[in-house]
Amino acid sequence: MEHSLIFARHFAQLVWLVLHEPANTDEQKVALRAMVTLAKDGTLNLSLHPDSVQVNGEVVPFALTGVTDVAKQMKLHGLAMITVDANAAAAHMLGVARIIAGMPTLDDGGAAAEAQRLALGATTVRFAAKPRMSQGLSMPEMEFGDVLDDPLAEARAKATPRSMPSIPTPSKAHDGGGLFAQFAAPRTPTETYDELLKKLDIAMDPASIADLLDDLVLLAELATKERRSSVVSEIMSRMLRREAAVADPESKRIIAQSMRRLSKSESLRCVASQLALQPARREEFVAILARAGEHGADALIEQIGTVSHQRDRHVYFGALVQLKAGVASLLHMLSDPQWFVVRNAAEMLGEMQVREAEKPLTDLLKHDDERVRRAVTGALMRMGTVRAMQAIQAGLADGAPDMRAEAAAALVTRKDGRSTATLLQALDAEKDEHVQAAFLLALGKVGTPEAVQRLIKGAEVERGLFKRKTTEFRVASVHGLSEARTLEATDAIRALQSDKDAQVRDAAKQAISRITRRPTSERPAIS
Repeated sequence: MEHSLIFARHFAQLVWLVLHEPANTDEQKVALRAMVTLAKDGTLNLSLHPDSVQVNGEVVPFALTGVTDVAKQMKLHGLAMITVDANAAAAHMLGVARIIAGMPTLDDGGAAAEAQRLALGATTVRFAAKPRMSQGLSMPEMEFGDVLDDPLAEARAKATPRSMPSIPTPSKAHDGGGLFAQFAAPRTPTETYDELLKKLDIAMDPASIADLLDDLVLLAELATKERRSSVVSEIMSRMLRREAAVADPESKRIIAQSMRRLSKSESLRCVASQLALQPARREEFVAILARAGEHGADALIEQIGTVSHQRDRHVYFGALVQLKAGVASLLHMLSDPQWFVVRNAAEMLGEMQVREAEKPLTDLLKHDDERVRRAVTGALMRMGTVRAMQAIQAGLADGAPDMRAEAAAALVTRKDGRSTATLLQALDAEKDEHVQAAFLLALGKVGTPEAVQRLIKGAEVERGLFKRKTTEFRVASVHGLSEARTLEATDAIRALQSDKDAQVRDAAKQAISRITRRPTSERPAIS
């Protein structure tokens, strides 16, 4: 990429930063330093055309950050060209960027911008006004007095001569029109992204690194538009790796600036999509998303909403929890009219244990859709708050068997007497065999002495003429005892290995086998 295009790239980035991130002075300084270095190579003329922005006759791609903003602001200010002299002063270039980014006075023929430039004393950077077609305005009134005489002619005279190949006019069938017509013949780097990345891995000079990154960013932005997610992810990952490897502060700042330029919604969605496709590189991709903060989390949230496979959802859930971001977006999703959006948001908030979501989640317990109510109840249960306990109590008495079983599983996290009493009470009232089994398993995981006693009683042979205890209930009690793994529970299981009921015997033998195989370090303490 020639020095004039690289200069335009950094000027557009500086204007973008002043417009959208005025407090980000570190990156503004990086862009300005690059401009000062590049301006030493000769005069630069940045001109506005009906369908493009050009620098010294070269089209500046609108895909680059800030180029669209420069075109829009120049048009609003009534400017046709910005001329930057060789060895232009840094203060002059920064001041002009701030003028361009400022709020213009509409249709003043560039007078306001020129007045600001004169007040700044920016003699090494000049403006050329856009011709005005109004009948009430004569050509002499368009000039800036003694500041510039025939500015367009002067700018052309200073432009670096070059031979330009003709660019064929695109056919109307493929013409996007307006400012994007120049993509009929886009300028792209001559080397592949893989070749550029290899050079980046060994580059040490900040100027060389900046040149390579300019090309890589352009290739990544083009790949984003073409939905080549693996290319975008590879470029961003290698840039991040190189930033960690270099010791020079200036090189680190340059790479950080390039990463920031690429950390847009579209690029981040490309990275997020690769998490499930390239699990071995999970940490690399999560690091990119984490660096982007809320924007990275939003990309993950969008990805979760597009996948249906539970395994992939688990991958994205885990990454989102690791990021600890995206809470604002998830809270907003709770009010979405689509039930599955609300369900996804509730599940993620519960997984992340976001306490500020407790109130809006509680309000959704009366949602019309049962699937939402289940997700909300599950989310509240994971939080372990007062409202969570209330949600668990309501869940144990819910009309849906699956919800009652999920409520029992939620109580496992609170291994205390209150949880045991709650489970025992719910077990006495439960009629569904599958839910009873879930309650018995939960009692085993709680593992309190009271819970173990009830499980031993549930696994014993029922005496008497009128038997109400089924084989399934006894087997489920054995499974619960195998989860408790206390000395008393293990002794009870050993005794059941000689039970008259074959299913109970088999369950006891399998339980003893699991207990024996499990490493001692993983077994809970014996109570």
